[in-house]
Amino acid sequence: MTPATCRNCEAPLSGPYCAQCGQHAHESARSLAALGHDAWHVVTHLDSRFWATLKLLAFRPGQLTREYFDERRARYVPPVRLYLVISILFFGIASLTSLLRPDFVVSDSAGAKRFEPDLNDIKREAREAAAEARKAAAKPGAAAKQDEDGDLNFDVKDCDKIHSSLRWLEQPLRDACRRNFGDGGRTLKHAFVANIPKMMFVFLPMIALVMRLLYWWPRRYYVEHLVFFLHNHAALFLAMSVQILYSALAGLVPALKASASWLGFAVLCYAVWYVYRSLRRYYGQGRWLTLVKLTIVGFAYLAFLGITLVGTLLVSALVA
Repeated sequence: MTPATCRNCEAPLSGPYCAQCGQHAHESARSLAALGHDAWHVVTHLDSRFWATLKLLAFRPGQLTREYFDERRARYVPPVRLYLVISILFFGIASLTSLLRPDFVVSDSAGAKRFEPDLNDIKREAREAAAEARKAAAKPGAAAKQDEDGDLNFDVKDCDKIHSSLRWLEQPLRDACRRNFGDGGRTLKHAFVANIPKMMFVFLPMIALVMRLLYWWPRRYYVEHLVFFLHNHAALFLAMSVQILYSALAGLVPALKASASWLGFAVLCYAVWYVYRSLRRYYGQGRWLTLVKLTIVGFAYLAFLGITLVGTLLVSALVA
C-alpha cells in the first residue's frame, strides 16, 4: 500500500514519486521487491538514457547541444557527466592498449608472459638518438655523450645553465632538470601523460572563448560554446576509443591490420565532418561561412592545444 506522505521529506504524495524530493513511494526499502524495483529502474531508465544520449551524440552532430538549450535535458545525460565518462573511458583504453599491443609481449624463461618494449625498436631509437647526439656534440658547449649501450646521457651540470626571464622560476626548473635526468625522464613522462586529462579542463574553456568571438551575433552565452565543445570532444573521444580498440584487436588478428589503417583514416574524416555538421546544425549559418569559421577554429585549436601542452609539460616537470 502506497503511503499518503513521502517518508523522506513528509510532503503529500500525488503519484509514484515525491514531487518535493523525487524519492519513489514504494513502502519499504527492506524488501527484495523494493531492491529489485530499484535495480530494474536503473537498467531501464538510466541505461536507456545513456544509450539514447550516445546515439544522438554519435549520429546527429550538434543536436544534443540544441536539445540541452531547448530545455529538453531530462532525457539525456548532462554534458559534464557525459564528457567525464567518455574521457575516462578514452584515456583508460589508450593506456591499457599501449601495454597490450603484441609487440610488447615476450615470453620469459618460465614460459609465462610479461610486458616489455620491442628490443629492435629500442635499438633503432637508440641509434637515431646517438646520431643526433653526435651532431650536438660537434657544437661548442655541448655536454651530451653516448655510453657503451648506445643510450644518450646528459651532464647534470647543464641544469645549472637553465635561465628564465622569470627569476622565481629558474631554481625550480633546475631542480626539476636534475630529478628528471636522474631517472632518464621516466617520471616526467608519466607525470605528463597523467596530467593530459586535467589539461583538457583548461583547454576547453580557452577554445570556447574563440567561439564566442566568431559567433558574436546573434549573441550567445559563453556556456553555450563550452557545452558545444564538451559534446564535440565526447563524440570524438568515443570514435577514437573504437579506433584504438579495433587497432589493438588488429594486432592480435593479422587479417584485420589493413582495415585498421583504413579505420584510422575514416575516424579522421569523421572528425572533420562531425565538427562541420555540428557547427551548421547548432549555429545555423551558411555552408561557406561555416567552412571559413571551421578553418579558423582549426588553427586556433592547434595553437591553444600547443600552448596547453607546453604548460602541462612545464607543470609536470616542476611537480614530478
